[in-house]
Amino acid sequence: MAISDDVRGGRPAGPPQQDSPPPQREGGGFDKTPPQDVAAEQSVLGGMLLSKDAIADVIEILKTPDFYRPIHATVFDAILDLYGRGEPADAVTVSAALADSGDLLRIGGAPYLQTLMASVPTAANAGYYARIVAERAVLRRLVEAGTRIVQLGYGSASGAGRDVDDVVDLAQQAIYDVTEKRVSEDFAILADMLQPTLDEIEAVGAQGGVMTGVPTGFTDLDRLLNGLHPGQLVIVAGRPGLGKALALDTPLPTPDGWTTMGEIRAGDLLVDASGRPTRVTHAFDVLHDRPCFEVEFSDGSVLVADAEHLWKTSTRAGRRQRAEGKRSPQWPADARAAVADAVAAYAAQPDGLVTFGEALAIVGVRFRHVLHVVAAEVGVAGQVTREYVRNGKPWSRQIGAYPRQALLEGLARRVNRAINAETTATHQSTVTTAEIRETLRCDGDRRLNHAVENAAPLTLPDRDDLLVPPYTLGVWLGDGHSAGARFTTVDPEIVAYVEADGFVVRPGVTPSYSIHLLNEAAPTGQCVDCGEITGGTANGSRRCSSCHRAGGSFTALLRQLSVLGDKHIPSRYLRASERQRRELLAGLLDTDGTVTTTGNAQFCVTSRRLAEDVRELVVSLGYRCTMTTRRVKGRRPESSIAYTLNFTTVDDLFRLGRKHLLHKERRRSLTTARTASRFVVDVRPVASVPVRCVTVDNADHLYLAGRAMIPTHNSTASMDFARNAAIRHNCASAIFSLEMSKVEIVMRLLSAEARVPLHVLRSGQLSDDDWTKLARRMGEISEAPLFVDDTPNMNLMEIRAKARRLKQRHDLKMIVVDYLQLMSSPKRTESRQQEVAELSRGLKLLAKEVECPVIAVSQLNRGPEQRTDKRPQLSDLRESGSIEQDADVVILLHRDDYYDKESPRAGEADFIVAKHRNGPTDTVTVAAQLHLSRFVDMAI
Repeated sequence: MAISDDVRGGRPAGPPQQDSPPPQREGGGFDKTPPQDVAAEQSVLGGMLLSKDAIADVIEILKTPDFYRPIHATVFDAILDLYGRGEPADAVTVSAALADSGDLLRIGGAPYLQTLMASVPTAANAGYYARIVAERAVLRRLVEAGTRIVQLGYGSASGAGRDVDDVVDLAQQAIYDVTEKRVSEDFAILADMLQPTLDEIEAVGAQGGVMTGVPTGFTDLDRLLNGLHPGQLVIVAGRPGLGKALALDTPLPTPDGWTTMGEIRAGDLLVDASGRPTRVTHAFDVLHDRPCFEVEFSDGSVLVADAEHLWKTSTRAGRRQRAEGKRSPQWPADARAAVADAVAAYAAQPDGLVTFGEALAIVGVRFRHVLHVVAAEVGVAGQVTREYVRNGKPWSRQIGAYPRQALLEGLARRVNRAINAETTATHQSTVTTAEIRETLRCDGDRRLNHAVENAAPLTLPDRDDLLVPPYTLGVWLGDGHSAGARFTTVDPEIVAYVEADGFVVRPGVTPSYSIHLLNEAAPTGQCVDCGEITGGTANGSRRCSSCHRAGGSFTALLRQLSVLGDKHIPSRYLRASERQRRELLAGLLDTDGTVTTTGNAQFCVTSRRLAEDVRELVVSLGYRCTMTTRRVKGRRPESSIAYTLNFTTVDDLFRLGRKHLLHKERRRSLTTARTASRFVVDVRPVASVPVRCVTVDNADHLYLAGRAMIPTHNSTASMDFARNAAIRHNCASAIFSLEMSKVEIVMRLLSAEARVPLHVLRSGQLSDDDWTKLARRMGEISEAPLFVDDTPNMNLMEIRAKARRLKQRHDLKMIVVDYLQLMSSPKRTESRQQEVAELSRGLKLLAKEVECPVIAVSQLNRGPEQRTDKRPQLSDLRESGSIEQDADVVILLHRDDYYDKESPRAGEADFIVAKHRNGPTDTVTVAAQLHLSRFVDMAI
């Protein structure tokens, strides 16, 4: 009979009364009887006693801990022991085996075995009964896991000292163990481990020594490692192959001011392209002897970067595509009519299979490229035999064919799509410095090709430490007397705005005004600030002399800001909120700004420092600003140069009514004014300088660089391992990329698979042959079980949780983490070395837990550069010696031509297996096709 999950039923006949279900657990035991089905357990055992075939069915489903009643687990073990020795397992033999082990009386004697056999409806259904028992076992483990999670939660809340992140991880592990049915003892005796080991040795021998692990795609490496095996931690390390680096003296804006590329450290804050603070997750070593270029922009800005530094740009083709607002078809009318005629001609005929060449003959060769894309979407439906005549001799072959109607209809949909549809060709925006140099101008009209969008206004909080309201400070900086609290204006409106900021404005010699603080009411002879009794002053001041000098006047406030005699914008104002910075700019422009005939805002001053500060203020608001100089007559040489700032926007910049109206009339609309970006006007080689790169924790991987705040991008053997495993051998692989985005990874994958140079894909300038190869490979690799996660700044717990889910859903065979030094630990550690040590140990545990190899990409320190042969060693692993200790395999990458451009081994790379826990070490040579983002097996 079946025992319900909630109500304990009567005991079946046979067993002695001393056997009972497991007692309730202390500290959170079950309020109800645990899920069980004693009748199903009895039927399983009875069927096994009656039929040898039933034993074979059951042992694939059940394990000893799956039984609820201990006596049933004992009988099950006895049956398995006999079955494993090749002896019959029936009531007599099992009874004898139990008697020998002293368990016969405990299970109720031989009569209980007869009861088990009598309770079986039919032995043929033993497998079904076993599934019932297995399901109840899973439910019991789920209840137990829930109980443990509750205990963990209450224990942590009561101050038990366990970290909350550890509690969450243990809870996930408990649920994962339930779903994976991993209930086992912590220890295993040697006898239990010998047979699985022998089975693996026999399996390798039966295959003639052929690899049994996950293949890497490199023959010699697979032969050496015998593939990558479950539970292994594999470290792939090398010096940075792609610099993505800027010169050390490149200024970088921060939320508090400025720093330089040479000074930045991991954990510091920079500013991203959206204007928000972004944290530096990693700062790399300084690189030397890199090919460097000066990148000049249309606003006059110049940045020094290496050849492989990444930029996010738009090309002219991409801009034209976005600018086309009308919903016009992508193809001309005659092309659309030709496809429509072809569809109509075959619509009434029975559908059939056609080859690509036959379909091309139907519609015309001008549709070759788009037909490749459609064919990849439709897919090959079968093979057809076609006969040809070559050199006067007939011959035939099998060719892949497509359903004609589906192919033609798909083509019709394509050619009738509107411009700017979601499937319109996209233009890659991330390019290297070298690629910008190659495509600096368009091929036809030689127009500038690449543009970098302006950063958004800096998003910063309001500041309450601004001693002078921003607008009033802007008025004084624009037309104020550098040595006192006076300013000049002919506009009463500006005087009213200053008074609105809480000041008293008194007219002087026309058109001059002086600024004063409001006089608060106070007892006679008492300072209004410190309260000191002064006895009154002759000049009527309500402050003592010390308070008056400190802040009792507008001049004193200017002195505290250090702007008296040295006009500039204090740094606190340049990092104030957007509202406060706009008020400051309005004060500057109302007094000393003009509107040009073309609608530009213009600011002119003879102070270089103030000009630089105003330029920083303008670009911090998201505008592109240019600065020009000209000679003027001045009292001193330093005041004989005028600095003129120009920028264009449709935003309201002026408070002063007459200038506001003039700007509104003259400013150009967004459709004609290119104000949101700056062009790259030149990329010229310069002498190599030390360069460096960083990575940041935002999804776009962008940060601002240079005084103009230009958005720029932060910084493949592991990719080849995952690509070969997923595409060549259909092994589910996951890439956790903390450096590159999903689009960048897929673009590199397409470059490697289709053998189209990466810079060609990025520029979008593909030839007919490139399109053909790309379309063909896209159709072939689209079903590959390759998963990519580009979440920035992932910690180990997040990676473990995601890997568990992939293991459950897709039987994960390989994990790649790119790369180790970009990972963060949720725990606080005393040093980065300790943090990396925890991460490497965690990755090793992850490999064992999900039973698949984990490949962690790491970086080498600068040790190889100090050696004559430049070859890396194990001791060169960065930041922690524990990486070497935890890893089962360490592969160091080396290229001679990285250090010696004239090396005879150019185009080759060495995979130096520096550590192999289960075998010998060696060096494997592969071909380095870096223009295709891949390494190639040379043993093919």
